[in-house]
Amino acid sequence: MIVKIVTIFLIAMIVLAMFGRLRWPGHAHRSARKPARPPKCRACGAPRIGTGPCPCGEK
Repeated sequence: MIVKIVTIFLIAMIVLAMFGRLRWPGHAHRSARKPARPPKCRACGAPRIGTGPCPCGEK
């Protein structure tokens, strides 16, 4: 009896995993969406925060 319950549970998990992998039309996949990166200083390559000058002295 316990083997039957475990088997049904595993089959249900497999079915849920297959539905989770479906890609609905018009929706981007999670790995395809990348967050925007902040602009970097041309001189030193440090990320720019705000609109002021970079701490390295470059404008």
